Order: sequence, then structure tokens, then C-alpha cells
Amino acid sequence: MFERVAKRYRVILRRVRQWEVVSKMKEQARLIREKVSADEIERNRFLVLVISVIFIFDYLVFCYHTEKNLFDIFPAIPVLDDSREVTVYVPALDGKSILKETRRISVYNRVGFVRVLFRMVATGSYYENTSAMVPVKIDIRKIWFYDDACIIDVMLVSLDKTAKVIPGSENVFRESLERTITENIPSIKRVFLLERGIPFKNIWEMAASL
Repeated sequence: MFERVAKRYRVILRRVRQWEVVSKMKEQARLIREKVSADEIERNRFLVLVISVIFIFDYLVFCYHTEKNLFDIFPAIPVLDDSREVTVYVPALDGKSILKETRRISVYNRVGFVRVLFRMVATGSYYENTSAMVPVKIDIRKIWFYDDACIIDVMLVSLDKTAKVIPGSENVFRESLERTITENIPSIKRVFLLERGIPFKNIWEMAASL
């Protein structure tokens, strides 16, 4: 009989304590609600806090299920590569054949790209001394595009008087230039080389006669 009464008393006491805890929680929630409702700034702050906690909890659950590191919030920053690989054709020393080389250069707009390719062809091979194939120093006056054609207007700056003009070198240079530009810029199918606006000039021989 005594044990039954004691058990009943413990049950009642536990319920009273639970009721007190719940009451305190309700009272605390009521006070917070009243305070938040009375102050707009506090209300906004409370809403931001609640939303932030929800997002953080959601992220933690996501990391747990995907076995992801908590600190891997942002993806790795990719390496920005501002260069590209190009194919360059340069005249060989026999005045007939063409050498093919692969190089890496910075990225330019189309006009700047053509200028760089022109300089590479005119300079010659990286691995052999083929500078004799272009015995003149040339500056580019203007580059423009018309349909599928690239037109390059150049002017002579100087001629190496000691250099010997290799027969056929200019024709091979023009062919190398066209192959280099058309292969690296597929939209271009033809390349025209002018000297001060005049086409079909034999620049090498003309310079040698000056």
C-alpha cells in the first residue's frame, strides 16, 4: 500500500516538474515574443537569427549525409590561364620547304593575334637559325578583314645589306604566313600581303634594289 502511494506521488511530482518546465518555457517564449513585437529592430534581428540557424542546421545535415567537410563551403578557385597553344609555320633554309612548330602565346583579340603570328613567322624558327629567310625588317601598317580574307598592309623599315636573298624565300614566307593564320583562325581562308597598299610586290627583291 505504501509503495503504491509513493509511486503515485513520484508520478505526480514528475508531472508537476514537467509542467513547471513547460510553463517556464512558455513564459520565456511569451516574453521574447512580446519584446520582439514591441521593437521592429529586435523583430528583424530575431527573424534573421532564426533563418540563419535554420540554414546552418540544413548545411550541417547536408554535410553529414554527403560526407562533406564542413569547411568546403566554396569550390576551389580555378587557375586562370590566359595563354593558348598555336601552330606556327616558318620557311626552311632551302627556300622550298616549311617547318612546323608549336608554341604557347598570350590570348589577344583577332587583330593582335594576327600581329603576333606575323612576327613569329617573320622571326623564324625557335630551334634553327632561319632568320636569313626574311632579310628585311617589316612593320605592319594595318590589318583588316573582309569576309573570309585577312589583309595585311606592311612597310619596309630596313634591309640587311650583308644578307643574301635566298631564291624563293619570299614565296615560302607568304605561304608560311597564310598557313599559320588560317590554321589558328579557322574563319580566315585567305591571306593577302600588301606593301604600302600595293599587292603582289616582290618585297625582298624590291628592298635589295634600294
